[in-house]
Amino acid sequence: MKFGEIGVMKTKSIEKLADKLIMLNPEEQQELQLILRAKLMPEMAKKQQEGLLRQQQMSPQMAAMGKRAGTQMPMPTVQDAARQGLLRW
Repeated sequence: MKFGEIGVMKTKSIEKLADKLIMLNPEEQQELQLILRAKLMPEMAKKQQEGLLRQQQMSPQMAAMGKRAGTQMPMPTVQDAARQGLLRW
């Protein structure tokens, strides 16, 4: 069997599969959709995670989200609180 013949055989089997898919009744179509979704879910979730990781690597701002800032904010003084109207005199 030559390489070109294998390609022709694959094309014919794909055409037969397409014919079978077209002939499915609505219930069988729904069942096929559920099966395909279930089989593709782990792969889609993995790709989504990879995409999010890639975004975080590309964007330092996005990578820093959810993390504490490197510097701590100083405690406000009485003057700061009075300036913001937090203290009642």
